[in-house]
Amino acid sequence: MENTDKQITENVEKILKKIREVRKLRGLSHENMAHELNMSSSAYNKLERSETTLSLERLLKIREILELPFSDLFEINNGDVYNQDLKDRSIGSVNNLYQDTNDKFIISLQDEIKFLREQLNKK
Repeated sequence: MENTDKQITENVEKILKKIREVRKLRGLSHENMAHELNMSSSAYNKLERSETTLSLERLLKIREILELPFSDLFEINNGDVYNQDLKDRSIGSVNNLYQDTNDKFIISLQDEIKFLREQLNKK
């Protein structure tokens, strides 16, 4: 039971650290967050330092304020996972998959640049 409690505490601390990092990246102060959450700045400081319990409702509101996806908040990796048995000698196909994705991305960026240049030339 102690291990579970410890894991929960560590997970909450990770979430609060992520909130703090994103809040700073967004240029928001404790006061900004407190105002948006309808609480005092002191109460928000205690919440971010894990001195008071973070309710689910407040967590959802914070996520909304920071425009933070759940996957980032909970560090969920949404990336595709490719399991491969090395005996099938298909390593190259995985590399080709990444190359195809990169090529498509580059082509879309080139198309966007072309479009933007055309827009600038119209002016």
